[in-house]
Amino acid sequence: MADHDEALRAELARLDAEHSAGRLTTYEFNRARRAAREQARAASAKRAETDASPASAETAFSEPLRPAEGAETQPAPVPAAEAPRGWGDGGGTKHWEKRGRVDDPSVRIVHQPTAPGIGTGKAFLFVFGLRTVRDIDQKMLARELEQIDDDIAVLRANGYTVVVDSQGSKQDFLDAIYGQAEGAPGLVPAGIYWSAHGHDDGSIECCDGARVAPSDVETARVSPGLRLMVMGACYTGAYARTWRTALGGHPLVVGWGRPVTIDRAVEFLQSNSNTENDLDDLIERYLLADNPIAPLPEQGVQPAAHLLGSKVDLVERLPRIAELLGARYREQERWLELRVPLPTGREHTVRLFTLIAQREFLEGRLLVATESDVGELSALVEIPALLQGIAAPGFVRVTLVKGRADLPDIVAQALLPHAHASDIDIAAVAYQTAEVADDLERRIFGGDRG
Repeated sequence: MADHDEALRAELARLDAEHSAGRLTTYEFNRARRAAREQARAASAKRAETDASPASAETAFSEPLRPAEGAETQPAPVPAAEAPRGWGDGGGTKHWEKRGRVDDPSVRIVHQPTAPGIGTGKAFLFVFGLRTVRDIDQKMLARELEQIDDDIAVLRANGYTVVVDSQGSKQDFLDAIYGQAEGAPGLVPAGIYWSAHGHDDGSIECCDGARVAPSDVETARVSPGLRLMVMGACYTGAYARTWRTALGGHPLVVGWGRPVTIDRAVEFLQSNSNTENDLDDLIERYLLADNPIAPLPEQGVQPAAHLLGSKVDLVERLPRIAELLGARYREQERWLELRVPLPTGREHTVRLFTLIAQREFLEGRLLVATESDVGELSALVEIPALLQGIAAPGFVRVTLVKGRADLPDIVAQALLPHAHASDIDIAAVAYQTAEVADDLERRIFGGDRG
């Protein structure tokens, strides 16, 4: 068994490193961990079966042992679970379950307002659903906690009670949105910041690994005073419409549209005069003033162009174009893919295909097209960031197409007439498309998944 334990520990450590480096999504990480544990259990069971002696096998089917004559036959009492330190009678108790403690109420800090203001009678809650048993999560927690002192001070100075809870459970999330949060009894939950891992189905994690999905919310119970729901979690921005509907339609729901680095997440918490959609901006706009809640952007109506394209006129030219770029390539059903290397040491995938033009004066002409993904649009994506990628003269444009979730996807595209396009021309627009998409991805999400 020791050999299997050692192998399992090594595999879990490897997966932790891959996840921390951003090479695995949380969904992929969780699935791989489960698979590793199941494989280890299967190996242990097989070994135990091999090592079992005939005598031990027979014992398993023998009659149960009987107590000696006169011995007590009542089962021994099960000792009551002992409440850990911090769970006294002085209030603040969270959730005590049969399987043990979900979280520790002693880590919750309640900051009373320092002056009356627009937040009088209201609360803002910073709740962290990062895993208590993972070192990387606790390091992320520490970095985020370092950045919220200025926000706490501003909120308190405007009448808000501010609750900071570093161990958020599923019940804590539900209590917060229903206006029943521990530490803020009787107060309207005007704003909530929930930091945790997010999954590609839009659900978010809690400190014990449980998940909360929009379907878990009883919409009728959501506090009508909730104005701002910030989900510092990957993928949640793409499901902003679903979450907003579940929360009653009135609060602004803000989250990341795709996985972000911890550095970008920390930047969101920092005050920066050059940004418009970081946490301090959202607090100022929606909690320190009574501005109307901004509507969510509409979903893109057009599908991504490559889904309507053809590769027929470019297949024979692909090796030469790839050679000019130093790129790897492969064929897909309706398009070609180039993995274009960039000077930064990064790479970005560009789809290459042809389309029939439909705009005025070009109707019916064959066009060469390139397209590359940036990520999902969300309320955290600033318009200036999108425009920065196309400031230099060139063929590339940035546009929105129909995404797989609630909100549009951001893509970089380029088009040029096929009739006179040389291999160098096509290589040039493919490179420009990759460069713009990669730069936007880095600016907005801080990562490199393209």
